[in-house]
Amino acid sequence: QAEEAARELRREGREQGLEQGLEQGLEQGLEQGLERGLEQGRAQGLEQGLADKRALVVRLAERRFGSETAERLRRVLAGSGPEAVDQAADAVVDCDTGDKLLARTSNGAA
Repeated sequence: QAEEAARELRREGREQGLEQGLEQGLEQGLEQGLERGLEQGRAQGLEQGLADKRALVVRLAERRFGSETAERLRRVLAGSGPEAVDQAADAVVDCDTGDKLLARTSNGAA
């Protein structure tokens, strides 16, 4: 009878251990999934914000200097980082011709 009681305790211990392990695994998985989701959401939000900013700078350049300059600026800014977009925005305001804008934003390569 003592042997049977010991077996029963071991069985209950295994079940309790499995239950706790499952709960911990589920909790960790949810936490990691949430963290990854937040990171991806942040990255996508930043990229979308930068794309919107690029589009606005190009639109302003089009209004000020015309569509040809705006199209060239769009190509220059494609894939550029936030600093380059900020510099282009300043150049739209500061420059008095489309050629000066393009020269300033593409470091003379326009």
